[in-house]
Amino acid sequence: MTDLLTDPQIVRVLSLDGRSRAWMEDFERLQSGDRSLTRKSAGEHSIKSMQRLMIFLGYSTASTGAFLIDGDFGRGTNRGVAQFQLEHGISRKVPRHALCYPCHFSNARQRIVSIPDTILDTTTLVAMLESARRGIDNGEIAFGDFDEALFHLNQLHRHRYLSCAEIARRYGADVRSSVAEIATADDVAIAPEWVMAVIKQETSGVVRPRFEQHKLSRFNEREPGTNLGELRHRSMSIGLGQIMGYHYERVGAPTARSMLFSPIRDQILYVARFLALGRSIRTSLAKRDPDGEDFARVARYYNGPKYANHFYDERLARWFREFRLLAG
Repeated sequence: MTDLLTDPQIVRVLSLDGRSRAWMEDFERLQSGDRSLTRKSAGEHSIKSMQRLMIFLGYSTASTGAFLIDGDFGRGTNRGVAQFQLEHGISRKVPRHALCYPCHFSNARQRIVSIPDTILDTTTLVAMLESARRGIDNGEIAFGDFDEALFHLNQLHRHRYLSCAEIARRYGADVRSSVAEIATADDVAIAPEWVMAVIKQETSGVVRPRFEQHKLSRFNEREPGTNLGELRHRSMSIGLGQIMGYHYERVGAPTARSMLFSPIRDQILYVARFLALGRSIRTSLAKRDPDGEDFARVARYYNGPKYANHFYDERLARWFREFRLLAG
């Protein structure tokens, strides 16, 4: 484990500044065989490092399903560790049925207490570190690119999201390429501002997946023999456009898991494809100067029938017009 903890790229995953070793004390306790390190006794710095590692590997760390770095080994981080342990055959202390407890959207967070506490041990930490190292070597990490993955991880840690101008600079060329590809392949015209407005509204340009426990529980009930990791990825909103993993076939991805590891250009293409699938909004998507009904129509399609409860259409309109101004 010592070699992994001193690996320069692993250190950059574990630490925001790539230099801090504040987490080493707890990790050394693990290495020395201390079995008392639980979610209630671990230190804040080591928990943040573990949360960074878990997010890098694609695991949620908050009871809400968010990917959060807060130094609290709460119920969400406990669930993520237990999911990793079960998926990698490390421990069955928390069985599959406990990780897929019966719930629905409104009570999933409250019922997470049914998942027993798991233990942080050397075996789990080494497996996580080895998975990270292997993912880096094989390109099986977010975006398939280490530097891009670190950019989003660090922005998430800092709670620093992108402005419209930054989104246009960082993703504009890929957005234009994606809508051109959709126009050629599917004969669907999409103004680039629609794709960028969705990205701004959904993630502000910083990928932060969200795991939906009630989706996993439902999928597991229907497909108890399917790999839990794949079902977990289907239960997540993924990428710059927060597209649910169970839509993977519709957007052209081979699996839900692959959506997480797809390059930025592909993730942008998924957003454009998902928009293009909405036959009811195609007229609106082609407009360079849409009106209120167009924004409401796209908001309903992308966000669901309750879009107005959080002014999704109004925000889309604001972002669209900002990107239109930036385009000149």
